[in-house]
Amino acid sequence: MRRAFIPWLLFALAVVALVVPIAQGTSSAKDPRVAGLIKKVNTLQKQVNLLIVKANCLTTAQGVVLRGQAANEGYHYTPDGGTTEQLRTAYDATLQGEAAQQYFATVNAQCVSGARTLYRSGGTLTGKARALH
Repeated sequence: MRRAFIPWLLFALAVVALVVPIAQGTSSAKDPRVAGLIKKVNTLQKQVNLLIVKANCLTTAQGVVLRGQAANEGYHYTPDGGTTEQLRTAYDATLQGEAAQQYFATVNAQCVSGARTLYRSGGTLTGKARALH
C-alpha cells in the first residue's frame, strides 16, 4: 500500500510545483508598471472622447477673403468717434463666384454655449459688395 501512495504523492507535489508559479505569474499586482499604465490609458481615453465630441461639432468650412490689401481699399475704421477715418483690412465672406483665399471652420450651433469653451457663436458670414467713397 505504501508503494501505491508514493507515486500519488509525487504526482500531487509535481502538480503543485507547476500550478503555483503559473498562478503567481498571472497576477497583475506583481508588476508595478501596470497600475501606472492603466491610469495613463484611462486619461488618454477621456481625452480622445472629448476630441471626438469636439470634432463632431465641426460641420463645414467657410471660404473667406482678406479685403483691403491694395491702396484705397478696405473697411472704414474710426478710432476716435468719427474725427479721423482709416482704411483697414479684414476677413470677409466670399462673393458669389469669388475664389476663397482661406477657409475657416464652421461649428454646429448646438455645440456652442455661453461658457468659455472652445466654440463660440459668431454668426454666419455673408459677403456684400459695397463701393467705397
